[in-house]
Amino acid sequence: MRKKTAKKIGIYFFLLLTLIIFIGPIVWIFALSIRPPESAFQYPPTLIFKPNLDAFHQIFVSPGIQLKQLFNSILISLGAVLINLPLAFLAAYALSRFPIKRKGLIMGWYLGLLMAPPVVFLIPYFILMNNIGLSGTHLSIILVLQLITIPFSVWLLKSFIDDIPLEIEEAAQIDGAGTWKILRSITFPLCGPGIIVTTMFAFVFAWNNAIFPIVLSVQKTATIQIGAFSYFGASGVQWSLIGAIAVAAMVVPMVIFLVLDKFVVRGLTFGSVKG
Repeated sequence: MRKKTAKKIGIYFFLLLTLIIFIGPIVWIFALSIRPPESAFQYPPTLIFKPNLDAFHQIFVSPGIQLKQLFNSILISLGAVLINLPLAFLAAYALSRFPIKRKGLIMGWYLGLLMAPPVVFLIPYFILMNNIGLSGTHLSIILVLQLITIPFSVWLLKSFIDDIPLEIEEAAQIDGAGTWKILRSITFPLCGPGIIVTTMFAFVFAWNNAIFPIVLSVQKTATIQIGAFSYFGASGVQWSLIGAIAVAAMVVPMVIFLVLDKFVVRGLTFGSVKG
């Protein structure tokens, strides 16, 4: 009995330590955004302070530069998802259902794009966007973000489509349904939880990306993820404003996952039970 109690205490202690490791930086960033700037790196550190929202007021209200950047981030992420989802779904369906030659090579190519560091694509894409006249626009960033969202989405959606019994589609074919009818009326609805999960992750991938906007954006199309760089200067670093921007950048994906958490569980366990 004592051994079981000691084991349980050890497990809870390990879980608590893990929680502190992962939650600690988030709490520290949030505290940095609401504490007086002069006490940010005070030694010895002060845990008790009078919180204020001056940093959030400065970045979103007066002068409110990051409010426009927040809108840019939402616009770019949504645009990336709207282009990504139909293309990735059709590619995943073709790779799942049709006898395509060298299918493994194609999937490996997608995986290679996903694993490659995005920085290696910056110069070619910058030159390309300049040559076609899209440099500095929202569309240029949206198109380039497909480089990381489509490979991930194809891999994830293919696994969901593979788990849908082929017999359902074959029965529909016997009843006279064509490929597009089957795709629209059977496969897409059955793959709903997986599509929602894929959309969520694609949105977060696009939202968190700061490499492409740094090179491809201008002041009017900059995202909130790169807004913090404006507060690094020769005269010092405005840590409270950087903390406020970091909190604002974390809130959107956190809200999405909190609201749609049931779909995450359903999507990630989709097809796990057979028979």
